[in-house]
Amino acid sequence: MMTTSPPVPPSEITFRNGLLALEKRCFKESVALFQQAMDQERHEGTKNPRMKYLSYLGYALTLSTGRSEEGLRMCEQAVKREFFDADLQCNLGVVYLRNRQKKLAFECFDKGLKLKPNHGRILEEIDRYDNRSYPVFAFLPRAHPINRLAGQLRYRLRCLLGGPLESRN
Repeated sequence: MMTTSPPVPPSEITFRNGLLALEKRCFKESVALFQQAMDQERHEGTKNPRMKYLSYLGYALTLSTGRSEEGLRMCEQAVKREFFDADLQCNLGVVYLRNRQKKLAFECFDKGLKLKPNHGRILEEIDRYDNRSYPVFAFLPRAHPINRLAGQLRYRLRCLLGGPLESRN
């Protein structure tokens, strides 16, 4: 006996098309598709809108315009309502990075990895942005003034001598 799955609502199809546009780096198209998915969802009579639609709309809006207060608000609202979704944490983290809020971004990435330890996008973002060298003096905290000064000197010397800038990889 073969069971049929329920039909996929038009809003979900439009959302998936928005994800495909994001993969192709067609940010303005993805913004339009995510907005359309939210509009379709309202017409479908959904009482509680899907926060993934809102989060991806904010994410795409930020990617298409650079820094975006509106995109940031959308992603924050989505995470506030569905804090248990690693994808939403990742989107908010990327938006924080685009808004030059690295500390908040890495907090989101940490929360996302606690929810889903092998989350591919989060791991990619961490690798892309956290390329600091090890502290010069391992027995001192990274933020200690001596470590900071020694690290800056090491960086400048590497730049002058043409050596590798990344010693972690």
